[in-house]
Amino acid sequence: MTAGGGHEVEGRSAARVRNELMAEMAGVLAATDTVRRQTGADMLVDDLCAELRLSVEPRQDQPLGLWARRVVKTCSETDEGLQTLVRCLGYAEQGSVNVLALWRLVDEWEAAAFFKDTDLHPLRPILREVRSTALLTTLTRRASHSRTQELEEWCDTAWEVFLRLAGDNTAADELPPSMAFLSLVSEYLVKEGRTEDAEHLRRWNRREAQLRGHVEELAVWQQGEFVSPGEPSLHPAYLLIQFEPDGVDPDSFWVAHWRQSDSDGWHPIPGETLNLRRDELPAAVDRLIEEAEERWWDLRQPVVIEFILPWALLGEPVEWWHKESDAAVPTPLVMDYTVVVRSFERLRKAAWHRPWNKRWRQLKDRPAESRSYWSLPNQPAFDLERELKDDQQIVCLVLSEPPGTDSPAARQEFIAALRAGIPAILWDRSGSGAEFREAAADIVQERGLAGVLERTRGWRGKALKLGPDEWHRHVGRHLALLLDDPERMPGPSGSGGDPHSAR
Repeated sequence: MTAGGGHEVEGRSAARVRNELMAEMAGVLAATDTVRRQTGADMLVDDLCAELRLSVEPRQDQPLGLWARRVVKTCSETDEGLQTLVRCLGYAEQGSVNVLALWRLVDEWEAAAFFKDTDLHPLRPILREVRSTALLTTLTRRASHSRTQELEEWCDTAWEVFLRLAGDNTAADELPPSMAFLSLVSEYLVKEGRTEDAEHLRRWNRREAQLRGHVEELAVWQQGEFVSPGEPSLHPAYLLIQFEPDGVDPDSFWVAHWRQSDSDGWHPIPGETLNLRRDELPAAVDRLIEEAEERWWDLRQPVVIEFILPWALLGEPVEWWHKESDAAVPTPLVMDYTVVVRSFERLRKAAWHRPWNKRWRQLKDRPAESRSYWSLPNQPAFDLERELKDDQQIVCLVLSEPPGTDSPAARQEFIAALRAGIPAILWDRSGSGAEFREAAADIVQERGLAGVLERTRGWRGKALKLGPDEWHRHVGRHLALLLDDPERMPGPSGSGGDPHSAR
């Protein structure tokens, strides 16, 4: 998208806006460590030529500022060219200050093109003072009808969010998300007593609505009641981490993840999918948690981590993997989070979903009428499956031996539970006998779902109190809880991974 050069905007011409933005982008590009080195500039040119399929002038002996200006101009004349420029620079400088600055300028370029007859700069001083990430995320979700769930890392004020939303896809009968966002910000400013700033935004929005034929749509937004983030949500945020067998190398796995923090609905956001070896998985989880915490730095909801594990990894004590593992004293995940396990095989086996959904509704809607079942050692898998299916009130199975091993009996026992749709499965990874039976008897008391989670965490907490040198002696260190909610399904995986991972 490019700004039309023939339009006159209020205060500055469209051509001036375009030239000033290109000059700023060129200045930021020329200041990067990558292009200041000839090899880095050559690499950037190669990447641009490959992705844009056009000729980009090499740096050679040109003054750096002039060359950067020509590169920016060349990219600006191609569809998605400026976005490609920043993305290619990000290959070398992922997340650098200059990359983030360029993304902000590219968003402003897009916004200037969308609002082609209006100068946006008068809005900037007001919008830059609104900085709460929780507030901005809430307003963005409302303005975009939940199509945008998370803010980009460079969107740290209402100004950057407004620019980012400008030009987003909009239905014919909808107010553009950027204008809806301004309406919501103006309501927030009124609540804060900044009525003059609020009225400035409203006047700007009314003028744009008249120009674009959105007067009625704007009126609907202005009549709505402002809802601030308010008290912490009762709905947890979720980080879902899925390990899918590679299918070729038995020691490799596709790692996908999703973040979900929307209190108004289930809208999981996919991250990048990676192929990693088994011994690399704990470190990858550490990185994913750190990235989620950075995005959720002012989140006031509790966080639940759900591991979607295949059979081969059910023996892994994922609850006790570490965050900040490079620290002198790393933190086990159970110290900071509620951690549960889910079944990868069940998630992918659609034929098992009907009984799974039925049992889950039993557990969710009629917890007092739900009960657990203890699998007996050496019990034939056929008899176990028959007994589970005969009693639809059974929603939790206590296994007689841990899954994830080479034991055929353990695998048959686990598959019987999945076929019967049992949503909660409890087992002991160490086989500690009487101690596990005591803990399991306490955990599966008929007090509903929340009690199962809390009591499991309570036993893990008892192990934590013993410290790293002694906790392996406590049964709480070896408890595993699979708790599969069919209402919380992950969406398609992010790009960069196995093409089959989004099935």
